[in-house]
Amino acid sequence: MFGTKGSALRGVSTTTRFCQLPAWSSVCSSSIPDGHGTFRRRSTAAAAAAGAEAENVLPTGSTAPARPAPSLDASTTTSADPFAVLERAAAQGESSRRERVPHACAPAKPAPSVAASTTSADPFAVLWHATRGGLSRRERRLKDGPPVPGIQTPFEKKFTPFSPTKALAMFIRRKARKYPPHKWYVLRALANNKSPRLPGCLAQFMFKQRVAHWRKSRISFYHLRGLPSYLETEQAWARRIKRLERKGYGTSDLEEWSWILQGKTGDEIVQRFVSRDTFKPYFLMNMVLGRDKRIFQAQSLAVIFDYISRHYLEPRQKPEQKRVGPEFRSDVFKIMMYRLMWHCAAVWPAALISVAHLVAAYLETCRADAGGDDEVKWQRIRCRILNSALCALDRRTPIAPYKHVRYNWEAQKVLLAASVKMRPHLLITQNGYRSIRRVLLGMKKTPAEEKAMIRSAKTWPPYRLSWDGVDEQRDREEDLSRSAKAGTMMVENGYPSQPIDEALTNLGGSLPGRQRTIMTRTDGPPKWSSPNMFVYATWVTAIEATRNVREAWTEFQRPPRPNLQPTADVYAAMLEKLFAEEVPPDSPLLPGDSRHYVFPVHDGNLSAYEIARLTPPAPGDLYRQMWERNIRPNDRLLELLLKNTNSIEAGLQYILDGGYNVIARQALVGWSQDVEQINTLPVRVFDAWIKLLCKTHSNYPDPDPHSFSHNHIPLAIKITKLYQQGNARAAHKDKRPWYTILRALATNKYIVREGEGTTHPHLHTLKVFMKAYRLTVFAKGLDTTIFDLLSLMVRKSTVALAFETRKAMATATPTEQYGDLRMVPVIRLAAEKLHATFKEMVRPISVPSNGDASARFELPTLQYTLTAPHIFRYMQALGCLGNAQLMLSLVNWVLDSWSDPRILENAREPGETEYKVLIQTFAYFIEMWPHLPVNDALETMLVRTRQKLEALRQTQGCTWHLPAKRTDGDLKGTDAVVAARWLNTQRYTDTWLNKPSRIVRRVRQGAGAPGDTQNPKKIGMTGFEAEKMDSTAEDK
Repeated sequence: MFGTKGSALRGVSTTTRFCQLPAWSSVCSSSIPDGHGTFRRRSTAAAAAAGAEAENVLPTGSTAPARPAPSLDASTTTSADPFAVLERAAAQGESSRRERVPHACAPAKPAPSVAASTTSADPFAVLWHATRGGLSRRERRLKDGPPVPGIQTPFEKKFTPFSPTKALAMFIRRKARKYPPHKWYVLRALANNKSPRLPGCLAQFMFKQRVAHWRKSRISFYHLRGLPSYLETEQAWARRIKRLERKGYGTSDLEEWSWILQGKTGDEIVQRFVSRDTFKPYFLMNMVLGRDKRIFQAQSLAVIFDYISRHYLEPRQKPEQKRVGPEFRSDVFKIMMYRLMWHCAAVWPAALISVAHLVAAYLETCRADAGGDDEVKWQRIRCRILNSALCALDRRTPIAPYKHVRYNWEAQKVLLAASVKMRPHLLITQNGYRSIRRVLLGMKKTPAEEKAMIRSAKTWPPYRLSWDGVDEQRDREEDLSRSAKAGTMMVENGYPSQPIDEALTNLGGSLPGRQRTIMTRTDGPPKWSSPNMFVYATWVTAIEATRNVREAWTEFQRPPRPNLQPTADVYAAMLEKLFAEEVPPDSPLLPGDSRHYVFPVHDGNLSAYEIARLTPPAPGDLYRQMWERNIRPNDRLLELLLKNTNSIEAGLQYILDGGYNVIARQALVGWSQDVEQINTLPVRVFDAWIKLLCKTHSNYPDPDPHSFSHNHIPLAIKITKLYQQGNARAAHKDKRPWYTILRALATNKYIVREGEGTTHPHLHTLKVFMKAYRLTVFAKGLDTTIFDLLSLMVRKSTVALAFETRKAMATATPTEQYGDLRMVPVIRLAAEKLHATFKEMVRPISVPSNGDASARFELPTLQYTLTAPHIFRYMQALGCLGNAQLMLSLVNWVLDSWSDPRILENAREPGETEYKVLIQTFAYFIEMWPHLPVNDALETMLVRTRQKLEALRQTQGCTWHLPAKRTDGDLKGTDAVVAARWLNTQRYTDTWLNKPSRIVRRVRQGAGAPGDTQNPKKIGMTGFEAEKMDSTAEDK
């Protein structure tokens, strides 16, 4: 990771070639005057000349070991290249070697024209391939022409002013793309560095491999600006390999590491990494776990846990003479921990608990490496790692954050329990307490918190009421939420309360002696960098922690400081209350459970004048008031406005008010071909625009020729592709726009094909859905949300085939040429994909037998957290397809999951919402069973299923039950009619088998007999490759 910025360059005269340092560099750097008009560095400089690279940035982590840099005199720094300044500083600091680094403008040495293999095991082999003309055009110009300013000469510096690992990751990621100047400076400095450190040696090796491939393939590498000119000769490379062999590494190791990092996907890179059971350096593990790696399979993360346990943690417990590998330093472990948490939160949230067990194991086993015999140093390192892990766990998962927040809390509890067991106890910092409070704010209310909320007064402030004598005798601390109790513990441990703590207190229901608020389930206030901004966070959270719009308006008019003017965030909090829907009367929601609902206003004995005075303005009036105060909407407010408007024109006006130019607005509606302007929009604003397009999409063409409302969803698909291709870093693993599109297609939206009219929109909608589904799974990975949407789409398509076509399929014959029958192969393909997806989601995760990571770190059994609503919608899709065998198999899987408490854990206690949904699933199964084609074997399996359930109820205390068999078998529900008509279409396979469709060919080759719906064969879907449909062939 980049260290702190090069403070030695401050006060140095440089030309415009010097890139400005990014804003976040001030957080981790400082310059201290040495008393002679110059500055010295406190820690390792990070990309001082090139500026920070925007890609693959780590969240936190320690820098390289600090080394004092010599002072620089401003009068001697006249070079146009700032890297020359750092080189001369290194030369002055190493005066004992009596070596002077040449000037940066010295001519570059020509590359040798000797040919050798790139895979030779001989360390003295030259990794070059000579072309027909010898040197490249760039090299000949550098050799024959005058010295080019800015060209560096080789230098050796152990701790470079940039991260070699990060620069190498950038080189692998960009491949043949053109390099901006600031990134090229970093790459050039890495090619010139002759240090024997492993990352630098691997980078030089991969540079030579890439150049050899280009020369052999006769590919121009002009965009690298003469990279071969900066690489070593064969003699210098041989000397470096000799120095590397003293550490126990050779050319074969470099070849293996290069082969590992050149995998196409993150899962493939992980499998290559663990293919050989040998120790690999820590920097290679951190590169494998980089944020730019697309790891989608939990199996890959499971083998990473096993590898870390056997090669990094267990050897630390052996005597020093038997250890393998260098010291496992705390800064290296923190980077590894951050990246492993990031991947687990994205694809395997339940494994966050396993990461906490990994951190606890490191704190117990790595004392000799991190702290040695110094007790104070070891205690300080352990506390730093503990609090870093606590702060990293307050980051929410990208998909369904409130559903998975319990894993964050369980992981924090594991760390807290480990800190108590250690002697002396580990101390929790103020930021550690704040992270705990943030996680508790996202948790569901406990029964005690629900009781306190129910007994709150309807007036404002909502003081706690006593309903009986038991309430009179209660302790006041019983009214506090868990987040408020954690804040009390923080103050008791000597930490002063700051504005950010006041904001957390507002969301947690306040503390004794202060005005009570409503405990609100939220992510907490934003983590601003300026302490002054937390004053506004206190104001924002006071508005959010209310029950209705009148209470929110009261807090809006009460700033935390006199004469404090509201900001865009304050207006966004108030507008969110105004846009929220009123909770239904029969809803089980309590105040604070959801930010999307507000409760009715309680008038009490207020007069009409007082009610009018306390009534807030309409959202439009409040927005105009904000605009009159010259407050421009920020990203959060812009997202809120786009989500709650029903007009494209109003949305475009909001975007213009947000400061984005007209070209960007035109590109959003397809009027401009300048797609680069779309990339200027933040991710959250773009996602809100996609939601607006899907909401305003019309199922039928508008008579107005200038209206394109029936093409909003195709436009959303088009600009989403362009946005995520051009803004890859911001849209990395961002699934929200695709899920918005798929949800619209799976519920109540249809796409009418141009020129086809409104006769058969269902077929085209299903094709578009399946194409978007494949692309999304391939690019973003699989999860429970997209599985749920596929279940909804299959059921919607079968219902449309049965009822919403020109003629019901119950009376269709093979001779009638209706376009509706073309839906049959597409539905069959979607059904096969649905079955394969469910098999993938319930496939258990296996850890290698030679490791104990599964038991030591308590790895979860399944990657995906299936809930009762997912099971219910999948059962409905199977019911509409009339597949009795798969429905019975699904019931058996649910019963088998009772032995694992981590599966369907919220559907086990009667009274829980998921428990009711699961019982409803069983009732649906029993209702559909008499109307399905069932043979004697299936009836026997149903009897065995009932016997299995009864045994679970008697032996293991299972609370589930199957309803009795219905007696009114002649009464058919809607899904029973849909299943009967779908099964009727399977008899007329000739109608669509003879059609020249690519879908039909895929079904016939992959799915076997098209008419066999009871026993679908397996389809090769390993990895869920994105099979891009040929839309021209499909629409014929």
